[in-house]
Formats: sequence, structure tokens, C-alpha cells
Amino acid sequence: MELDEFKTHWNRIQDKQFLQQKISAEKLEQIIMDITHTLGDLQAKSLYWKKMSKSTVQMLIGVQVIFLLITLIKAIYQHGFTGALSSLAFMFIIGVFSVVTVWIYKKQEQIFTLYNSDNVRVTLTQTIAAFKKFYLMFNIIYLFLYPAYFYAVIKLFIPYWQPSLQTLLLTCALATALSLIGGHWYYRIKFFKKLESLEANLKNLES
Repeated sequence: MELDEFKTHWNRIQDKQFLQQKISAEKLEQIIMDITHTLGDLQAKSLYWKKMSKSTVQMLIGVQVIFLLITLIKAIYQHGFTGALSSLAFMFIIGVFSVVTVWIYKKQEQIFTLYNSDNVRVTLTQTIAAFKKFYLMFNIIYLFLYPAYFYAVIKLFIPYWQPSLQTLLLTCALATALSLIGGHWYYRIKFFKKLESLEANLKNLES
């Protein structure tokens, strides 16, 4: 459901839902406008990252296709396919990372665009709970996916760097930690502050 439809939907049911509550029409309108604006902002950010992930994946696929052709040509010229098989394995890991990333941001956008309840409080409760569950899943997935991704990127695109296995694993772990911390910082500022606003409005409706 789009945000304009969402606002119209709530305006249609608000009289029925809050008729017997001790809340003024002006206060209710203010709450609904604030909720609509907050959800619109969250939806816009989620849509941006979904489009960004798709664009990045398309660019990455193009780079990998070029790199694959170069690898195959080199393997044919040198009469050895051992390196080509390793490159294919690393490309597969990067491909899995790309597909999962697109799926993740698509799922995030859906949290703020699907409203199936005629009860405003139920809708808010479900939206807040769904995002918190999504964010936990987000971090768990990337906790395991980031190390493999960084390992594949280093081995595939920086072939002339030959660190020890310990150094390479430490580098991947450090890159993973920085990525998760940076992501948490971003979500804390851009999403969780908005989520706190939704929770405050939910408390006002339940008061």
C-alpha cells in the first residue's frame, strides 16, 4: 500500500476506531500526520538502498564478467585451469553476497509498505516488531557473509598481494567489524530514531 493510500485508509477508519477514546480530533490528526511522515521517510530511505543495491550488483556483475573472460583467456593461453577454478569460486561467493544484499533491502522496504490491518495500533506494533526482527537477521547474516565476501574480493581483485593466511583472515575480520559498526551507526541515526518516534506515537494512541 502506498503512503497516500495509507493516509486515506487511516483517515477513513480513525472515526470508527477512536470514537470512544478521550483524544481530540486535532491531536489524532497530528499523530497520524507524524506517523505518515515518519513511515514515508523510512520507506524513502529503504527504497533508496534497494535501488542502490541493484545498481551496485549490476555494476559488479559487469566487472565479474570482464574479469571472468580475462581469467579464461589467461588459463587457455597458459594451459592451466587451476587458477580459473579458484576465480570462479570467489566469483560465486561475491554473487551470493550480491543476491542476498538485494533480497535484504527488498525485504526492508516491504516492512514500511505493507499494511494489512484496519487497526492503527496493530499496524504500528507489527511494523516496529518486523523491523527489529529484520535488523537482528540483517546483522546475523552479514556477520557470516562479510568475512567470506571480503576474502573473495581480496583474492580475486588483489592477486598481487600475498599476505599470510593469518594476516588475510585478520584483515577480513577487521573489515567485517568496521562494516557492522558503520552499518549500526547509520541505522541508529537514520532508522532507530524514527522508530522511537513511532513508538512514542503508539504510546499516545494507547494512553
